[in-house]
Amino acid sequence: MNLKPSVLADLARLRFEGLPLPGSTPLKICLWILILVGIAARLSPLVNFDDRLFWQYVTEDGYLMQTVARNMAMRLGMSTADGTIPTNGVQPLAVFLFAALHFIAGGSKQFGIVLVTLFSTVVSAVSGYYAYKLSAQVLSNLKHGRYLAMISAALWFSAPHTISNSMNGLETGIYFAAILFTFNYYLTIISKSSDSLTLKQRLILGFLLGVTFLARNDAVFFIGGLLFSHLIVGDKKIGGGFRQRLFDCLFAGITSMLVALPWLINNYVKFGSIIPISGISESHGTNFGENLAVMPANLFGSTFIYAPIPVSLQNSTLIFLFSIISVSFSLLLFWIFSARLTLLSRRYFIAFLVFTIALSGYYGLFFGAPYFLVRYFSPLSPFLWLATCTAIIFLINVFFYTSANIQRATTVVVLVLTLGSATFFYSDFSRGYAKGTSQMHQHVVNWVKKNVSESQWVGAPQTGTLGFFHDRTINLDGKVNPDALHARQDYGNVLQYVVNSKIDYIADWYMYENWVDMDPQFAKEFKVVVTDKQSNLSVLKRINSVAQ
Repeated sequence: MNLKPSVLADLARLRFEGLPLPGSTPLKICLWILILVGIAARLSPLVNFDDRLFWQYVTEDGYLMQTVARNMAMRLGMSTADGTIPTNGVQPLAVFLFAALHFIAGGSKQFGIVLVTLFSTVVSAVSGYYAYKLSAQVLSNLKHGRYLAMISAALWFSAPHTISNSMNGLETGIYFAAILFTFNYYLTIISKSSDSLTLKQRLILGFLLGVTFLARNDAVFFIGGLLFSHLIVGDKKIGGGFRQRLFDCLFAGITSMLVALPWLINNYVKFGSIIPISGISESHGTNFGENLAVMPANLFGSTFIYAPIPVSLQNSTLIFLFSIISVSFSLLLFWIFSARLTLLSRRYFIAFLVFTIALSGYYGLFFGAPYFLVRYFSPLSPFLWLATCTAIIFLINVFFYTSANIQRATTVVVLVLTLGSATFFYSDFSRGYAKGTSQMHQHVVNWVKKNVSESQWVGAPQTGTLGFFHDRTINLDGKVNPDALHARQDYGNVLQYVVNSKIDYIADWYMYENWVDMDPQFAKEFKVVVTDKQSNLSVLKRINSVAQ
């Protein structure tokens, strides 16, 4: 296509004349369909309490959070194992909010998860609203930027990627809302005046940043990105100049630290580190940079949320290069044709870019558990997905720029893409709904319910789901059990810890039956009673158990 300089100038200003005009009824219908199906999908576990409530969305780690929250509601403190093992292996804001729900439920596990499901849906709706508000501020330089913000937010809200991460029983959905609300507040206060922030604004911003940290501790990278962009983006007059902006950053940053300080002190005094034991456990024994190979594919999944890359392909060199190029191209177009045009959008872009780089560096270089990267990178998706939507609309405008019917052509393309996304969502949700009556650890729970009394103690490396349904369950991977974590750190395994514990049964996946071959003393204490590779279940029993 041969574009004249004047045409390129129009495109550079990103007038986006081809966006659907306000009042486009087909577009509004599509958006409402997306929103309603997004809400319906989140509430679908309530359709059948017995078969679906516990299994459709709440994950293994989600049940770790719910177990601790329920113990808090029952006045057992922040603990697991029927209140006998104190823990900090959770994110504080979420666990306190969930504890309130379990308190209202009176300890009922079923009613508690019903309230968690309803609460998570409300929080998701709040996140969707602020995704729209934030995007509308960032795209305010566009003629129809508000409608592009609506499209982006509605598609993000209804994406399977967003739904699964916001309904998993963990802090992720609350983290979405905290990031989006905080950044929206920040852009609102700087858009009203070019003067420096007031004392009240610094206090509120610092408080919100601290709350975001309590939502999830890796928000330290988000806080750093926002304050860094506030400091460096702007000339000598903006915000009172560099020195005044530096004072803003120091004041808000210190305030956020004061908000987080009680949690950090609790961690250090009671558990010996400001980092929760769950994070230490997941990074224990990992090699430097072991997640680098799959990091681009997971970033791609947060950038193109309707086109995730299967796990089986993520280690491919071709996928590695394709993901880096695709994500970079999307961000480049977003910067050139939109993000660089206003102070607000520049600060938004730089803040989230720093957040993305820092988060990628941390989880790519220093962390293990690559199967969790989808969740860890999901807070980047509102930013990366907005970049994708903006880039797509720009490319549509380039393609149809010389068309006499650009308005009609672009409207058709936008509607087709929106309906296509809705179709993808429906098909993906249908598959997930069909599998929503089972979970990867459900068979372990069922075996324990049938064969172990409530008075007997069960141990397992993976105790999230099991520990929620069987109160006397001791965690062995160290995520919520500091003693098990210390055993792993000091001896490389938990076999002697188990021998000296009150555990009667070990019930988990098939791989753990080989524990009896790893240590002679352990083999004298435990024997294999169930080994079922097909159903992925192994059970070990203490030979001289006296529990009834």
